[in-house]
Amino acid sequence: MLLALLLQTTPAPPPEPPVMPLGHHGDMAETICPVGGERFQAWRSGTYSTYGSRPDGKPYSYMPFPFPLPECPSNRLVMFDAFTAAEVAQLATLIATPDYRELVARDEPYYRAAWLAKRIGRPESQSLWLLLRAIWAVTPDAMDKGVPALATRYQNEFAARVAALPATTPPTDRRALTARAANALRQLGRFDEAEALRRTAAAIPPAADEDPDETTGWQRFLTDLAPVIAARDARVEPISLLGKMQQPFACIDAKTLTAADRTICESEPVAKEVAELRRSRVEAKQN
Repeated sequence: MLLALLLQTTPAPPPEPPVMPLGHHGDMAETICPVGGERFQAWRSGTYSTYGSRPDGKPYSYMPFPFPLPECPSNRLVMFDAFTAAEVAQLATLIATPDYRELVARDEPYYRAAWLAKRIGRPESQSLWLLLRAIWAVTPDAMDKGVPALATRYQNEFAARVAALPATTPPTDRRALTARAANALRQLGRFDEAEALRRTAAAIPPAADEDPDETTGWQRFLTDLAPVIAARDARVEPISLLGKMQQPFACIDAKTLTAADRTICESEPVAKEVAELRRSRVEAKQN
């Protein structure tokens, strides 16, 4: 009976963290758990670069995204932000619940962060941005087999919560989250709902203090998303939604190409870059 009780109340040890770069791009730092005061080493990012992103927002980079969250080894609290004293008291109660222990066993750290953020009263938009990063962590793509069941569950939850965003959500957050939710619905194969949400995002007027470049960027993304939805394309990385740096690689590495893909891959300057990339790969094999 004592063993059973311990199994019920003690979370399983955390999985091995991903191997992250040290030095210029990041380093280990002593971290203090806000609940219990445990000291442990956690990775902290340094400087890095990105070059475009997937349609769900996951950056392309030589760094693995999303970055790992500091996680207290004993109580498994994910430290997604700095916390007030009142929030620390709430977190201490939340991480001791059976619900949180179930999340530890089943879900991604960023999903747990989104769950905690919502329950300590953080803005819904903050919780949703954390949930989006959980989606990045489990979505299968050309580089990672992912966890399809979790990706589907997280995307469904994300889309439903975005559709119910409070009216007080700033327009910048509302547009960005709605655009990502439209893409999530597309990946789920819910194309009619995806198009409706895409139109909703496109109709959100800019805030008075919004950066015009940001508004233009989102409008461009939403315009490019329309034909992909119309084509009933549920792929994670349709070539038309990738940045110019990724398109030549996708043209070569994709297992199959749609008619829209071929149009891009055969166009200039993509076709020239594809030819140069193929030539460099052949030379690398010969050497």
